Amino acid sequence: MASPSFPPRLLLAAGAVIAVLVGVGVYVSNSTPEPAPAVPVQPAPVKPAPTPPVAPPAAKPAPRPPVAVEPAAPAEPKVTRTKDQASAALLALPELRAWSTMLEKTSNGKVKGALIEYDPAPRKYRGKTYYQFSFVENSADAALRWESFLVSANDDEILVEDATNDEIISLARWRREKHPEKRTSVDG
Repeated sequence: MASPSFPPRLLLAAGAVIAVLVGVGVYVSNSTPEPAPAVPVQPAPVKPAPTPPVAPPAAKPAPRPPVAVEPAAPAEPKVTRTKDQASAALLALPELRAWSTMLEKTSNGKVKGALIEYDPAPRKYRGKTYYQFSFVENSADAALRWESFLVSANDDEILVEDATNDEIISLARWRREKHPEKRTSVDG
């Protein structure tokens, strides 16, 4: 007995039908059935609870003394200046521009003035946030710190860290007392 021979088109069509049926089966088995509409449940009738006898009104309690309210802590000022803006504001100071020019000129371009961020974590000081930078004399051999600054993230304030007296001073005081415009070296 010879085996029946099917035309190739018929085999191809049968394979396509089987593939579609398998795909539909997988789709149907993985889909979630739509929930049946909820039938509203009617609550059982509730009998009113017996009312307790009415008692005479109680005496009013003595008024409490007013509670002392502590003032709320002041909200932290809003950050209005990015780290890049703070760096640009510092580099715009005439003293830092003059120092950079002087360093490049006296070294024939081998030494440059630069800002480095000596601590990437902003510093909190007197309720404000400050970025921490140092102006350095940058050569191939080393970076020598000239001055360190705190630049406010909350406003236009720039403070100077006075290493000699171990204190933070205003830009105006630094200019008045330290005379940075006359400085010509790392040692002042």
